[in-house]
Amino acid sequence: MEHLGTMRLETPRLILRQFVLSDLEMMYWNCWQHKSVTRWTSYAPMDCLADVQNNAKMFTEKWLNYDNPKRYSWAIEEKATGQVIGRMFGMHPDDQIQQVELAYELGPDWWNRGLMTEAVQAILAFFFEQVGLNRVFAYHAAENPASGRVMQKCGMVYEGTLRRAGKCNHGIIDVVCYSMLASEYKNKAAE
Repeated sequence: MEHLGTMRLETPRLILRQFVLSDLEMMYWNCWQHKSVTRWTSYAPMDCLADVQNNAKMFTEKWLNYDNPKRYSWAIEEKATGQVIGRMFGMHPDDQIQQVELAYELGPDWWNRGLMTEAVQAILAFFFEQVGLNRVFAYHAAENPASGRVMQKCGMVYEGTLRRAGKCNHGIIDVVCYSMLASEYKNKAAE
């Protein structure tokens, strides 16, 4: 296993890349201004652009620092428009188990187009083929099944539902866990 940090990745319709300060406005207006997105996160309130940096502590100098090879935080850029439409991130990398937690957000104007599935597939390939992870897992709120459908479409396996085990801006929630093992990824890739 070798941590490589947030490397630029491309899919047919997307560029996954490091964030830069100039992405702040697009990310806010396309994604974070929508309560339909932030209700499933635990970010501090972001009711204006300044709140992104002041309350949520994102797009600060520290947040934009990609020097740590264990930091995985991608801007999702739509190739056709150049718009930053969402975010992918790998959280809590665990070298002993060789795993990472995957999380993602996408602006509602881009929902139901298969874009997040495309992005997750690229990230899974990166984590298994290039970083050499053994396991990638993700949670979603039981009340947000669309996020789980992305996990299913990417071949992640349902592991269970943890009752009242998570908290987000929507409140205390049941969390549904999916994962993929390196062996499952290789079998799927061989199909």
